[in-house]
Amino acid sequence: MSTMQRAAGGTNVGHGTQQGARTAGVVGLVARGALYLALALLALELVFGDRSESADPRGAMHDLAQNGFGVVVLVILVLGFALFALLHLYRAIRNPDDKTSRRVNDVFWAVVNAFLAFLAASFLFTSESSGDADQTDKTWTAKVMDMSGGRLLVGAAGVCVLAYGAYLVWRAFSDDRQDERAILEAAPNETPTVRMLSRIGNVARGAIVGFIGMLLLIAAIEHDPNQTEGIDGALKRLLAQAWGEVAVFLIALGFAAFGVYSLARAWVNREHSMPSSH
Repeated sequence: MSTMQRAAGGTNVGHGTQQGARTAGVVGLVARGALYLALALLALELVFGDRSESADPRGAMHDLAQNGFGVVVLVILVLGFALFALLHLYRAIRNPDDKTSRRVNDVFWAVVNAFLAFLAASFLFTSESSGDADQTDKTWTAKVMDMSGGRLLVGAAGVCVLAYGAYLVWRAFSDDRQDERAILEAAPNETPTVRMLSRIGNVARGAIVGFIGMLLLIAAIEHDPNQTEGIDGALKRLLAQAWGEVAVFLIALGFAAFGVYSLARAWVNREHSMPSSH
């Protein structure tokens, strides 16, 4: 094989890998958009209807499993989050910048998206609830607190989660990128409307993540695992406040905005994910 043939082959492989990353990014965005829209609907149900609903990813997927259309959405979630996981894993291995921080970031998001894909897949085979998610979270926190240095570990986790929530809010009001670098590289096109939706969504995400971090920190200080909550419990705690319904309603709108943003970014980048005819 000649040098030119080998070079052409390498170019084709590189183009194919890049095309695969773009496709993974677009399909993953569709899955994430569907999940955030489901979360928004469940949060609105907490405000206007049944407050026994579970407004977290597990609750959203459980509700989707109850009807035929929801099963189709679950299939999209499995495929999308699995592709997101592979996209981040590929970047962690390839990492053209060769920066450890970016490798760690991509490995983290690969694990998160793999877990979401597994969670969605589990609901395709059973429609039964996985139990009280908040009670499970409290049980795990109690076990960690009973360990040597456990309260310090939970407190450190609370500070990290709170800091990430603050970062999301800061990012929403800054000129910084509004999404993960891997996603923006796979789906680079955006419009002013798409960017505005991402800002609104990041404010809502930052608010609820920061509140969960604060609850973790309080739990560590007071040595009370009952203070810890997931998304579902945090929203219900907010509802118990005088201003809670307004806060949860605004968070639900923010979730919806981030869901629509994810779908819109996928739409404006759809041509990038289609195989070239040349």
